[in-house]
Amino acid sequence: MGLMNATPLPEDVFVAWLMQQPKNADLVAAASIEVARLRRHASHPGAKRLHDLFCALISAKKAGLRPKTSQLRQ
Repeated sequence: MGLMNATPLPEDVFVAWLMQQPKNADLVAAASIEVARLRRHASHPGAKRLHDLFCALISAKKAGLRPKTSQLRQ
C-alpha cells in the first residue's frame, strides 16, 4: 500500500514559512513576494487561503508601523 500525498493546510504552510524567516527580517517585503507568487494560483482554494494569510500579515505589520492618533496629538 502506497503513502498518500496529503496536501498541507495553508495555515501550516504559513506558520512554517513564518518560522523560517530570519530574525529581524522585513516580513512585509518577504510576504509581498509570496503574495505575488500566489496570484498565479488564485483559482486554487488552498493557494487563495494562503494568499489571504500573507495579505493579513502585511496589513497587520503595516498597521503596527503607523503612529497611533493619540501619539500625534502630543
